[in-house]
Amino acid sequence: MEMNYGLTLEQKQQLSQNQIQSLEVLAMDSVELSNFLQDEYLENPLLEYSPDHDMAGRREDIGQTYEQPTVLEKSYEDTAEEEDRRQKDIPMPETADIKNYILEQIPAGACSRKLAEFLTECLDDNGFFTIPVEEAAKKTGAAEDEVRWTLRVLQELEPYGIFAPDLKHSLLKQLEMQGLKNEPAYQIVKEHLQDVADGKISVISRSLKLPTAEVRKCIEQIAKLNPRPLGEFGESRTDYLVPDIIFRKEDGKWEIELNDGWVEDYHINDYYLKMMKESQDEELSTYFRKKLERIRFVMNSIAQRRQTMKSISEQILKNQGEFLDGTAFLKPMTMTDVAEQIGIHTSTVSRAIKGKYIQYPGGTILMKNLFTASISASATEGAVGTMQIKELMKELIRSEDKKKPYSDQKLVTLLKERGIEISRRAVAKYREELGIRGSFDRKVF
Repeated sequence: MEMNYGLTLEQKQQLSQNQIQSLEVLAMDSVELSNFLQDEYLENPLLEYSPDHDMAGRREDIGQTYEQPTVLEKSYEDTAEEEDRRQKDIPMPETADIKNYILEQIPAGACSRKLAEFLTECLDDNGFFTIPVEEAAKKTGAAEDEVRWTLRVLQELEPYGIFAPDLKHSLLKQLEMQGLKNEPAYQIVKEHLQDVADGKISVISRSLKLPTAEVRKCIEQIAKLNPRPLGEFGESRTDYLVPDIIFRKEDGKWEIELNDGWVEDYHINDYYLKMMKESQDEELSTYFRKKLERIRFVMNSIAQRRQTMKSISEQILKNQGEFLDGTAFLKPMTMTDVAEQIGIHTSTVSRAIKGKYIQYPGGTILMKNLFTASISASATEGAVGTMQIKELMKELIRSEDKKKPYSDQKLVTLLKERGIEISRRAVAKYREELGIRGSFDRKVF
């Protein structure tokens, strides 16, 4: 094999560190930007901070903001996922309270209290113990058998299902403590938990040779179990979100306000600026110049962020004004549409709306939720959004004959009669996203 050497000339575009930092500033929400500027203030002597402004906007209870309308026939797993999302939004109680509650239940001499404390600290937010026994033994210096025994002791404590390695074992423990270990519900969780989540009642019925009605009763029983043993532990604490953009309507006209007026509280320190100009020490002057350049860069990045967010907000208001006014559904609008309308790249729109909220007269909404793909409808109806289709599907299913529920193909026909032409596969997808089971599983005998 012959080897040769050669030179190749190519051009490669690469972002500078400043460009990367500027994009990171664009992606920050109001709280993150505030924390970022506070860090800059602590590290940069030329940056002065005089707190004269507060974050504007109505404070919203996170629990209320994330409260979603109840959908028809939610599956067990859907409900668990929704609670999981809320778990991330609403803060957990203090770890010390959880630890004390658990450790106080341990019978005297049942196990090593020190080891029990360590294992308790290893619980995840759901109350599951996911660390391998070998790793726990290595970190504590205890024998693996001792760790296993301590875990068995802790798994007998309340709330039942705690210290389980996963959801299945947690639910099994809860059923066992209710005296249902020999009941069909226990077997369903043990062998068909995923089928329960998928709503495959017929599969469970055939596999376990149980009547469909009994399987439904068991699933209802399982749904009453706690999928997150620590999910509701202790006293709840209300947290608040801060809107990044505020839409106001006064005298029939919309006004847009960016909730970052507090940026004006940061300015250059005149004392150090004068020292930089008068200093004869070259090293000190160089230090101050670098810090001054950093402040100017940060402020320029924030100014660019303001301009980009305002342009996007104006376009959102133009496209979704009727929805924000409470008089219509969301109109089809993608990030690409907005990017083309204001002359920027789609990725810039994606960064600018990331994790940001808009406060409007009807409440507070995540900016990302205002974007929705379009579905082709009849020539007279024009394009409609998925939100409208899902609402229409819910209405159709809500008004159906429960003894003869609509099949997906029937829903396709009914939607077509209303000027919306979508495939049966799309109907099935939207139905599943709504947490609505198939026609056979919705049938009432």
